[in-house]
Amino acid sequence: MKDKKLNLIGQLLLLFATLSWGTSFFILKETISAVNELFVLALRFLSSGILLGVIFLPKILKSDKKVILRGVILGVILVFAYIIQTRGLFYTTPSRNAFLTSAYCVMVPFIAWLITKNAPKVYNLISAFMLIVGIGFVSFSGKTETGSNLLLGDALTLGGAVFYALQIIFINKFQQNPEDTGVLLTFEVLTVGVVCAILTLIFELPTNPQGYALNLEQILKIGYLAIVCTLFAQMAQIFGQKYTTTNQASLILSLEAVFGTLFSVILGDEKMTAGLVIGFIIIFIAMMITEFKLDPVKLFNKKKSIE
Repeated sequence: MKDKKLNLIGQLLLLFATLSWGTSFFILKETISAVNELFVLALRFLSSGILLGVIFLPKILKSDKKVILRGVILGVILVFAYIIQTRGLFYTTPSRNAFLTSAYCVMVPFIAWLITKNAPKVYNLISAFMLIVGIGFVSFSGKTETGSNLLLGDALTLGGAVFYALQIIFINKFQQNPEDTGVLLTFEVLTVGVVCAILTLIFELPTNPQGYALNLEQILKIGYLAIVCTLFAQMAQIFGQKYTTTNQASLILSLEAVFGTLFSVILGDEKMTAGLVIGFIIIFIAMMITEFKLDPVKLFNKKKSIE
């Protein structure tokens, strides 16, 4: 009975994280339309990183320098992911950005192949083909009211997804001791904040100083992104996965793209088209094939043997 309760708590934590990330696409889109995007990322991750540092301070003081270095490396990878993805969001729509970002789960086996030399399976190839088809439907479904250059935005979003895939690969490589999770997360988030702070001073301050002006609404939005979508969501994911199975976690987390689209349509002025819906469905199926390792050849042989 206790295990079932813990499992339910774990699923609810993961659902909270997924819902939070789903809302972040629309809120971030609105925020960077008026405020410098690197400045927004710097505020979001610095504040979250400082709070994480306070929470995990006892473990940080006892941690090995190698763990801290690994956290910094993860942060550098995440910097590229967020900057490219956020720039893509500037040109495309929140729903497209959400779904195309989720393509990282299909990319992981192929990028890992280059690093570990382990060839992808048949289901990886099938999901990759479906992903390309789905992206085709999304990318060529026409211009919407909130996207200024959809093809460029979609291309940048996919570039960001590559770095999210790299992050997953290196997290699996670095996270050898569960006790190091909090330290890795803290320095990963702090690194993103520090790098974005340096970059905004170099590139945004000289060209767009008025982009640093914040009103109360923007402060609240950045605070929401920092506290809810970064601090709480990241911690919810870490602890939620302790009490859930791999399949449960992957299914719940993959719904981030679905929630991103729903919130964008409900809260924004974005309109769904038939092409977008078809593309999203194909991409979602491709993600499910990868997450659950659905090999049609094995399934067919298994069915044939039963008959």
